Amino acid sequence: MTIDRVSGSAFILLGLFVMWERRVLPLGTHGQPGPGYLPLLLAILLVILGGLLVLQGRGATPLRTVVWSEAPHALAILACTAFATGLLERIGYRITMVLILGFLFGVMERLRPWQTAILTLGLSLGTFWLFDSLLRVPLPRGGWGF
Repeated sequence: MTIDRVSGSAFILLGLFVMWERRVLPLGTHGQPGPGYLPLLLAILLVILGGLLVLQGRGATPLRTVVWSEAPHALAILACTAFATGLLERIGYRITMVLILGFLFGVMERLRPWQTAILTLGLSLGTFWLFDSLLRVPLPRGGWGF
């Protein structure tokens, strides 16, 4: 089994899962697409591309030879998503992003403190301003209103 075939199989399964879950959303028509239209198209594309990966994956690196040197980074990102899922509504978008980005840049990537501060504050406050103020997408403000 190669890494391309494993990832292609995972994409196929994800696409099929999205197709199955999309069934509760109205599909609509080509002229008036419903909320289930785009997820279905993307899921079909994911299944097709996953199938191509499986078919073309013969010459890829065997899965058993892969070294998982980036496992700590992957686990840190997974932990950050779990943290955001649990606390985003309670403490708000800006504070959540400051904590997550500060951890990822400062602890995981070991950037200098001034680089960590600039990137963390710029990205967390900048994305909040972009989405909440300019695009008018309401983001969680948390219990403190921040």
